[in-house]
Amino acid sequence: YDDDLVRKAIRYELDRGGQVFYLHNRVQSIHAVAQKLEELIPDARIAIGHGQMPEETLEKVMTQFVAGESDILVCTTIIENGIDIPNSNTIIIEGADRFGLSQLYQLRGRVGRFNRQAYAYLLLHRHARLLNQAHERLSAMRQYNQLGAGFKIAMRDLELRGAGNLLGAEQSGHVASIGFELYCQLLRQSVARLKGESTARHIRASVSLDFVTLGESNPAIPSSKSSIGYGFEALRESEIAKTRIPGITAFLPREYLTEPQLRIDFYRRLASAQTTPAVDAIETEMIDRFGQLPQPANVIITITRMRTIAQESGILSVVSEGNRLKCLRASGQQNDFLKIGSRFPRLTAQKPLLRLREIEQFLLRHRPK
Repeated sequence: YDDDLVRKAIRYELDRGGQVFYLHNRVQSIHAVAQKLEELIPDARIAIGHGQMPEETLEKVMTQFVAGESDILVCTTIIENGIDIPNSNTIIIEGADRFGLSQLYQLRGRVGRFNRQAYAYLLLHRHARLLNQAHERLSAMRQYNQLGAGFKIAMRDLELRGAGNLLGAEQSGHVASIGFELYCQLLRQSVARLKGESTARHIRASVSLDFVTLGESNPAIPSSKSSIGYGFEALRESEIAKTRIPGITAFLPREYLTEPQLRIDFYRRLASAQTTPAVDAIETEMIDRFGQLPQPANVIITITRMRTIAQESGILSVVSEGNRLKCLRASGQQNDFLKIGSRFPRLTAQKPLLRLREIEQFLLRHRPK
């Protein structure tokens, strides 16, 4: 928990004409928190909303907030469902380690409901002891923040809470040691081998790069602010921010593929591609039919190719954090990252397209001969 971080986050949102949810889930101290925010941002109009207020009072508070008559809503988890306020694009969640993963995902969904970049800050109290599972939940929230991340959040939530023995009545097992999704993939491969099928399903890799935004959104995110911030990791985040490069987007533009059905079909084919030649064939077909690829389309094809190279190399995930590249191998062992010596590989390219090429070349060098 960092007062300066809170002040800067709120100030940034108010300066661009937006509104802020500040979630403090204790009714007994919610007024003290509102008073503290008044001291931090004297010119802000602050409202308070919680489930123990009279119905008429709460309705009036929410109506005024929707109408833009207040800037900050200090609230409890009553905003978790049924709230759609396009002008609210920042949410600050205090004591985030006390919430479940699905609840954090639901709360994060209260912002970013229009065409502006949204921010979710998950804060911890400065002296709080962070349990290992709470740290896993917060890490998952930071990792899965792209379009369509709900399924991966659900899978991660299932891993953390435990799935039990999938093939029997006994509700225990070792699935948590390797992850539910990887467990299912390994199970499918084993069944395919026992059935004598010629090819078993590939282990599907994931690619998450902090300088690439999936979908048609604005990549010009302030370099000093991450989409999800942690008070207890503020120093580390500031160091990562120094090594970030300008962002780019990855999608199939409407101007390039004008028919929605065509775009959906190519998205489906890219998502289901399992080999590098399959991705190359899709790229060749698109150029042949529609002309030279625009940059966003080139980026999404490059990322898809990275995924297939990673799969062929036995790599489960490729993640960039500033100039660090983290490649997790699908060995079934936790923290089995591909390293150079004792540290993660370092990226040197300062332009996003060159950095994409650098990561692709790194993966190619480590692909089995």
